[in-house]
Amino acid sequence: MIAVECPACQAEMVPPGPGGSRYWCTCGRVAAAGETAEDIDIRERMRRETLNLLDHAIALRGGGRAPSLKEDPEMGQQIQTRGCGACGGTMYKTVEVDENNQVTGASQFVCSNSSCGNVE
Repeated sequence: MIAVECPACQAEMVPPGPGGSRYWCTCGRVAAAGETAEDIDIRERMRRETLNLLDHAIALRGGGRAPSLKEDPEMGQQIQTRGCGACGGTMYKTVEVDENNQVTGASQFVCSNSSCGNVE
């Protein structure tokens, strides 16, 4: 496996699991094998632009979109993700934090792939 460095936090990204195709980082960035730091940054910029366009479209309709936990990490609960070692999918867990962003509790990681069911 090729080591891939995250351009945002300079940490080594976690390689994809069996059947997976993307490296991932705890900061939320993803990368395909062979992508450059610029490719990763472009994808992140496109993701943020998409969210901004979605916010604008919802505002035009008179509604509002609640920010995701990744967008507003000071809400008291965060979602952490990582690759699933069993199927290569994405695992999620919730982490409770206080007003100083200190962890006060955390659940187990659960794979989002319904056919996998891996819990760690």
